Parts: sequence; C-alpha cells; structure tokens
Amino acid sequence: MFPWYWGVLYFVIYIAYFTLLEGSKGQTVGKMITKIKVVREDGSPIDMSQAFTRNILRIIDGLFAYLIGAILIWRSDKQQRLGDSMARTVVVKAR
Repeated sequence: MFPWYWGVLYFVIYIAYFTLLEGSKGQTVGKMITKIKVVREDGSPIDMSQAFTRNILRIIDGLFAYLIGAILIWRSDKQQRLGDSMARTVVVKAR
C-alpha cells in the first residue's frame, strides 16, 4: 500500500501537467495528437489562470467516470464542461 502523500503528489503532477501545457501552448500532448486546442471563448490563447481553473474543476467534471462533464457538455451551446464554463474557454480544432 502506498502512503497517502503519493496520491497528493500524483494529483499535483497531474494538475501541473495540464495547466502548464495548456496555459503555455493551449495543448497537451494528447490534444496535439488529436489536433484540438483550448482557447478563450473569443478565440485568443488562454493564460495560466484559465488553464488552472479549467483543470482543477476536473475534480467535479470527472465524477462518475466523467458523466457530470458529459452532461454539462451536452447541455451547453458551446459544448463546455464546468471547467471550461468557469474559465471561459472552449476546445476547438487546431489549425
């Protein structure tokens, strides 16, 4: 059994990975492969604060195997999950 702090460390690395890559490039490695990116609702690049907000809210979006996030995306005109809505970001096709 792993000590509790391994879980905390994993969570910090997980959030840091998404925040740093999306906040600096708009894309994680997976988004680069699938040719999508995160931008502000007006199409401009996001900043670190927006990247952190959208990713820390993965905690809620990810509940019940991302069912919460999926329902919010289906109900949203802009196809935003909670993290995107709060950070005022959208996921679009990369050019």
